[in-house]
Amino acid sequence: MTKKITISICKQIAKLSFKIEEMKDEGVYNEISALEEKISDLESELDDTIEQLNDQRDEALEDEAVTEADKEKISKSFDSKIEKAKEATDRKIEKIREDIEKAEELQSYLDDTMSALMTAAEELAGNMDYEFDAYSCAA
Repeated sequence: MTKKITISICKQIAKLSFKIEEMKDEGVYNEISALEEKISDLESELDDTIEQLNDQRDEALEDEAVTEADKEKISKSFDSKIEKAKEATDRKIEKIREDIEKAEELQSYLDDTMSALMTAAEELAGNMDYEFDAYSCAA
């Protein structure tokens, strides 16, 4: 290969590598952040739901016409509703965590790909006695 072709290939590799870096930083990182925010929102919604159910239970239990047996049934009913809400939220959060894990795997793959590209460009340049500088090539 001629030096000119080597320089051209190295420049293309550098551009591709920086495009991968950009995609990783902007796309994958933003996706992970959005998913983490979704988890936070779900946890917040769950807290609000539990608070609301507890308030409703307290109101139902304050009724003077309610017997002790009814109070126990009311408490169990609301405890069951709270437990179901927690389980539903936990399932949603687990699914989101799986999505985060997939995004992190993609991020790692992109890191590995970028590193392999840069190594290949450096080796190619080294074989042609060309000093490879990815930053100057990517511009």
